[in-house]
Amino acid sequence: MNKLALWHNAKSEYSYAYDSKTLYLTLRTARNDINSVKFIFGDPFSWDGDKFGKPMWKHEIVEMTKQYQTDDFDFYFIAIKPPYLRTKYAFQLEDTLQTYIYGAKRVRILSDKNALYEQYDLSEYYNFPYINHEDLHHTPAWVKNTVWYQIFPDRFYSKNNNSKLKWGKLPVHNNELYGGNLLGVVEKLPYLSELGITGIYFTPIFEAPTAHKYDTTNYFKIDPQFGTNEDFGILVKKAHELNIKVMLDGVFNHCGYDHPFFQDVIKNGEKSIYKDCFFIENYPVINFPLDQLGKPTHYHGIELNLKTFAFTPYMPKWNTENPITEKHLLDCIRFWIETYDIDGWRLDVANEISHDFLRQIKKVSRKIKKDTFILGENWDSSYPWLHGDQLDSVMNYDLSYPLWKYLEHKIDLSTFKNMITMYLATTPKNVMENMFNLVGSHDTIRIKRRLDDDSRRVKLSYLWMFLSSGAPNIYYGDEIGLTGEHDPDNRRCMIWDQKQQDLDFMNFTQSMIRLRKQHPSFIDYDYHFLPSNILIFEKNKENDDILVLINNGNSVEVNIPDRIFGSYINLLTLEKIILHDKINIEAFEFLLLQRSFD
Repeated sequence: MNKLALWHNAKSEYSYAYDSKTLYLTLRTARNDINSVKFIFGDPFSWDGDKFGKPMWKHEIVEMTKQYQTDDFDFYFIAIKPPYLRTKYAFQLEDTLQTYIYGAKRVRILSDKNALYEQYDLSEYYNFPYINHEDLHHTPAWVKNTVWYQIFPDRFYSKNNNSKLKWGKLPVHNNELYGGNLLGVVEKLPYLSELGITGIYFTPIFEAPTAHKYDTTNYFKIDPQFGTNEDFGILVKKAHELNIKVMLDGVFNHCGYDHPFFQDVIKNGEKSIYKDCFFIENYPVINFPLDQLGKPTHYHGIELNLKTFAFTPYMPKWNTENPITEKHLLDCIRFWIETYDIDGWRLDVANEISHDFLRQIKKVSRKIKKDTFILGENWDSSYPWLHGDQLDSVMNYDLSYPLWKYLEHKIDLSTFKNMITMYLATTPKNVMENMFNLVGSHDTIRIKRRLDDDSRRVKLSYLWMFLSSGAPNIYYGDEIGLTGEHDPDNRRCMIWDQKQQDLDFMNFTQSMIRLRKQHPSFIDYDYHFLPSNILIFEKNKENDDILVLINNGNSVEVNIPDRIFGSYINLLTLEKIILHDKINIEAFEFLLLQRSFD
């Protein structure tokens, strides 16, 4: 047995409370290294005596299921319901030669299966001490069924446009203001509702000098460019009438150069009452060049006298441990929930905010409105933030990365399936079902440009996203074929002239939203991959059986695995298809099929 491949850790992504009564547990072994894995478990305080009066631990032994396999590892899974919410457990592994006990302290050979004192040494067992209700995930029930739409407000739609720039002008430059506003969004809410959108995520809308607004000046005021606080109130009310949730972008890792607290530090230095709201290492604070308006300019090679977001002197980092900062930002959280009934916060640069302050954000939000959603911008694997006490979800770049690489032909099919399988095996299911799935955002190249402006290939990315557990997100304009390189080109003005829109792709997007609502299998956790020269997988939930074939390349003849021979309905065309031996799949074509028993 390859002991180096064994891995389990209690109270982790390998061992967690799925709900108030259920534990999900996973064990990793080397691929095809173990013949069977049994799970030994019981309450640590539950003992009986045998016929000789010797103490006997009451326990169960259950076979584990090999649920996932990569080129390197097997992942065994089991769900249990401890009657008293406490569990001591270990793994009994068998290969062709030996039987082993694998617990928290060591892995050892079990020399005598009948030697119970040897087999059940609880001091070596893993422990899940108690399923505490307070520690569970309490993500709002509405999140998993939401279809999000991300809006960059300046570029979406303008009502009574007063910008000097022509709407849709190219090229786009940073800090150009095109006049998009909140009343413009209000006017387009019926469009979003008809598309099937049930949640809007706004990039920042609070007062700030830039077009992107990630350099907040006033956390309690809508930027005048977008309208007024009253306009925002109208927007939320109208959105809620259409059953559309509203989520704001909270920039609480840093503020803008113009924020009055920071300006006071610039003016008064060490005498400022706000100096400890930031991380000032040397005075004077300004040791970087300013332009004619007294604003930071681009610079190179200067060691700043303060901590900032990245190395941008116009974004000083908040010290959230400071009482003044803490009150200021938490008051912001309260204000927009209490006054305008928003439904969620997307937290910018969430992984650079202290875990302590993230916990406070969640507590304050949930105390005011118990079904507030807390989403984090994390670009890496994020389980330390997803234990239930901080974030409900993250922007799911963990799923985006392998998809991008595969569709861009930077990894092969085998590598893609391995990466996805690792994601499935190591992401808790109660986290996965609430993930914020995306194929692009304001921080990435447009998905259409990423895929060489080929709508056929973009459909493959959307098909995958809508077939994935978690909530899909549409970056504004993707649905009608908006394209663009990296920032700022990925933030072009929305195209509203139907003659310039990709209406076929819009219809496809609407179909994906409709089918997702109709078919439980779309939101199931797993993709059951089948061996083939193209990507083929099944999804199953509640007797809803879906088969998907995706050709991410040139036209090809596909050998169909025996187990999926049969009659199917194409869910997009409603045509009947019979699958047997072989089928020709055109370049970048896909089939979305439901098994038919006619």
